[in-house]
Amino acid sequence: MTTYFLDTSALIKRYITEQGSPGIVNLCDPAQQNILYISQAARVEVVSTICRRAREKSITLDERNELIQKFREDSQKGYNTWTVTTEIYDAAGELCRSHALRAYDAIQLACALAVRTFAQKAKAPEPIFVCADNNLLNIAVAEALHIENPNKY
Repeated sequence: MTTYFLDTSALIKRYITEQGSPGIVNLCDPAQQNILYISQAARVEVVSTICRRAREKSITLDERNELIQKFREDSQKGYNTWTVTTEIYDAAGELCRSHALRAYDAIQLACALAVRTFAQKAKAPEPIFVCADNNLLNIAVAEALHIENPNKY
C-alpha cells in the first residue's frame, strides 16, 4: 500500500487510453490498496479533458458520458479529494512567484504539498506525486516531492 497524489495528466490515463494508461489503471486498482489523493480541481479538469476528446471526435458522445459517469463514481469511492481552499489558492500563487506554472498546475502542486504536510503531521508515508508533465515534475522535485511519471511505467 502506497500513498499517491494524482495530477490530472496522470489521472486522465485511467479513463482515456494513452501512453502510461496500463500503469495508472494498475496503480488505481482497489486490489493494490493504494491511498489515492486528487485535487478538487481535477474534478473539473478530467471532465473537461473527456469533453474535449469528444469534441475532437476521438471518443463518441456515449463514451464521453460513460467515462464521466465512471470518473464521478470513482471520485465518490476511490479517491481522497483534497479541497481547494483559500490557503491552497494562496499557496498556488506563491508557487507561481517561484516557478513558471500555469494556474491549474499551481493548484495541483499546492494540493500535493498540502497532502505531504498532512501526512508528515500524521507521521504517515508522504505521497508520491504522479504526473505526466515533465515541467511540473521538475518543479515538484524542486519542492522536494517524491515523483513518478506514468509515461515511464
